[in-house]
Amino acid sequence: MLQFLSGIWYMPQLAFFPIYLEETLGFLPVVIAAFVAAGQLAGLVAGLAGGALSDSRGSKWVLVLGLLCASVATLTFRVSQPWLIGLLWVVGGLAVGFHTTGGQSYVTRAADPSGLGLASALYALCLTLGGATGNPLAGRVLDSGGGFPAFGLMLLALALATLMGAVLLLPAAPGRVNASRAADEGSAGSLALIRRTRVQMLVGIRFLPTIYYAMLGVLIPLLINRVAGNKSTVALYASASLIVASTAQLAAGRAADRFGRRGPALIGFGTLMLSALGLAAFADELWGLFAFGVLGNAAAWALAALMFCLVSDGVVRAEHGRVFGLLHASWSAAMIAGSLLGGALLRVGVGLPFLVGGLLNGAAVFLVLAYLTQLRDDAQQPEARYEVI
Repeated sequence: MLQFLSGIWYMPQLAFFPIYLEETLGFLPVVIAAFVAAGQLAGLVAGLAGGALSDSRGSKWVLVLGLLCASVATLTFRVSQPWLIGLLWVVGGLAVGFHTTGGQSYVTRAADPSGLGLASALYALCLTLGGATGNPLAGRVLDSGGGFPAFGLMLLALALATLMGAVLLLPAAPGRVNASRAADEGSAGSLALIRRTRVQMLVGIRFLPTIYYAMLGVLIPLLINRVAGNKSTVALYASASLIVASTAQLAAGRAADRFGRRGPALIGFGTLMLSALGLAAFADELWGLFAFGVLGNAAAWALAALMFCLVSDGVVRAEHGRVFGLLHASWSAAMIAGSLLGGALLRVGVGLPFLVGGLLNGAAVFLVLAYLTQLRDDAQQPEARYEVI
C-alpha cells in the first residue's frame, strides 16, 4: 500500500519536473539535466547514509525519513525561484535515497528467500501501478487550468498520507544489528564492502543500465512534449510505460524464482540494447518515442527488480542495508552521468544519447555472467564471499 501511494505522487514528479523547468523558467535541456543531477547527488549521499542507518536503526525508520523529506520536496512545484527549486529538488534527492535503501532492505529482510523474486517484483509493481494511476491524474490537473501549483498541492497531500501510514501501520523489519556495532561500522563498513569483488560487480551491474534509464527519464518527456505539444500525451506515455513495466517486473521476478537469475537478466539487458537502437533511429517520431521508450523503461524496471535477488543470493542479510546503500549511490551517480551526458549529446543529435547510453549495457552483460559464475563457484567455497582485492 505504501509503495502504491508513493508511486501516485513520486512518478509524476519525475515525468513533469523537466517540463516545469522548461516552461516556467525557460531552461535548456542541458540546464535541466544539471538540476536533475543535483538531486541525484543528494540521493547518492542519502543512499550511503541510509544504508548504514538501515543496518543500525532499522529499515522502517529510514523509509519514514525518506517520506518526510519527500513531503517537503513536493513544494518544488509551488515556487518559481530557481535557487529554491534547486534546494527543494535536492531535498527530494535525499528522500529518494532514504526511501530506496530503507524500502529495499526491508523487503529482502522480510521476504522468504525462495520467493524473493516475486516479492521484489510485487514491491516494484506497486510503485509502477501507483505511477500509472498518478500520471493521468497529474495530466488532468495540469491541463485543467490548475497548473503546477495545484499539481504540487496534490503531491503534498498524498505524500503526507503515505508518511502517516508508514509511521502508524508498518511493522519493524527483522535484521537490525546492534546499534553500537553499527556505529563502529558506519561508513567504514560501506568502504570495506566496496573492496569486495562481488560487491564491485553488483555496483557495475546497477550502474551501467541506469545511465540509459536516466536518459529516458529526462529526454523522452521533453521530446514527446515537443512533438505532441500537450501534457496529456506525456502523461499517457508515462502511464503506458509503467503498465508495461509492471508486467515485465512480474514476469522477471517469477522467472527468477522458477528458472534462476541468468535468463531473465540476459533478456533484460538485450531488450535495453534493442530499445537504444530503436530510439537512435526513430527519436524524432512520436510512435518511435512511445514504442522504444516504453520497451526500454520496462527492461530497466525488470532489471531493478532482479537486483533484490542478486543481492540476496550473494550478500549476508546483516549487510543488506549497506549494500543497497552502495547500489543506490551507484544508481545516483549513473543518473547524474546519464542526465548530463544525455542533455549534452541531444544538442549534437536527437538519437545519439540513446545509442551511446544503450550500448554501454554490453559491458553489463559480461558483469552479470561473471557474477553468477562466482555465485556458483562460491557455493562450493563459501569463504570466497569475503575475498577482497
